[in-house]
Amino acid sequence: QQDGCSCKVSLDFCRSQNLIALARSVISSKPACVLTELESLHISRLAVHAFLLTVPCSIPGTVSLGKIVTVTIKGHSVLESAVFTGLLVDVPEDNFFDTKDSFSAPLLMVLFSASLAGDLCEVGEGVIQAHPHLDTASQILDQLLELGKQVVKDEVRVFVCQKVIHPVLQRFLTCHGVFVIERLGVALMEPLTQMTGAQPVATLHSTPPAVAYGKIRHLSVKQFGPKKLLHLQPFEESTVCTMVLCHRNETMLNELKVVSQKTEHVLRLTLREPSALLGGGCTETHLAAYIRHKCKNEVSETATGLGCSQTEYLLAVEGFCHSLEFVASSLEHDGGTSVSDLTHAHNWTFPPDILEEQMDGSVGFCGCGVVGSSPSTKWTFLKTEHPGFSPVPVVRDTPVQPSVLDSFAAKLSAFQVAVETANLALDVRYVIQDVN
Repeated sequence: QQDGCSCKVSLDFCRSQNLIALARSVISSKPACVLTELESLHISRLAVHAFLLTVPCSIPGTVSLGKIVTVTIKGHSVLESAVFTGLLVDVPEDNFFDTKDSFSAPLLMVLFSASLAGDLCEVGEGVIQAHPHLDTASQILDQLLELGKQVVKDEVRVFVCQKVIHPVLQRFLTCHGVFVIERLGVALMEPLTQMTGAQPVATLHSTPPAVAYGKIRHLSVKQFGPKKLLHLQPFEESTVCTMVLCHRNETMLNELKVVSQKTEHVLRLTLREPSALLGGGCTETHLAAYIRHKCKNEVSETATGLGCSQTEYLLAVEGFCHSLEFVASSLEHDGGTSVSDLTHAHNWTFPPDILEEQMDGSVGFCGCGVVGSSPSTKWTFLKTEHPGFSPVPVVRDTPVQPSVLDSFAAKLSAFQVAVETANLALDVRYVIQDVN
């Protein structure tokens, strides 16, 4: 956790390269998404773009992150995926306005969380005086129309309801130039209130106060093939955005949505700890070499302090280091051979069944992309006996950007869980064997 750790990379939010590398590592970990290199890079850039849009720039006082709303569209290329500020809402085709219509900013918006369908059981809190000879449905409809007249009088241009709106009220509002959105759904209520400043109205028994109205800068239509989405653009700087994800079929699209949400979570963790770790197994092999070297040099005093023999202590150290190297070697899925260099202790992949005397320096870069090979590089197979050494930090005149990064917070948590699990197994005094 120290800043001097050679595996630790500081993240600069003014430069996006490392953030994109971190996002790409998360997205590439989900092969079920079936992404090409270009598609993976495109989604990684979009994920970082959307994440940065949710971070407020100049808001005094307590800072809260915004929202990323994900919209999925099946049957289109992944490269058509995009990020938009504001919200994209799926509305019925007949609800779209003429794109030639002009709207002067700001557009006043009212938002209802109560049903406006006219059903007696869904009118919200309040009292309706039902006279014996009058139709209750007509009374509720009259009340809905009074509500409509008030919002028209207040020059509201966008009328949104979480649930259903009575067709008569819809027609009345539309005839008076008000754009109507119904069945918004509970998932979009919070981001819409956050973006517009509107206060959801939970009853139709009283007219909405002026402070309940929100503001929108512009309405427009975004089209993805035959599918049209209504774009609500924020009037002021907003931390709400929409990520439109496209893929060839529904299964891949669902996987892409899950990994995009996971990427957002990993990127948010960087706000608490703006650091990442070298990926591609290099952190694990580097730590294994460092721990071996340090523990062997301090074996006498450490073993005495723990109340065990030096042999027992070194066996425990070797077991822990083998576990780290196993994690690094498990990243290779194509039958390659995992090795480590004896200088920086980074992770490398060679062709399968290669012999030690056949190893040369023409293997490109290590797993994280920071260290390049050379003819003088010496190698060792992972999980094999080799002389201990102190890994040398990578020092260059011009810093090299890692191509693969891992989440610092997630990796640290995984290490802590692994150690706690090992301690629990020792307390139970049973051997746990992986039979897979």
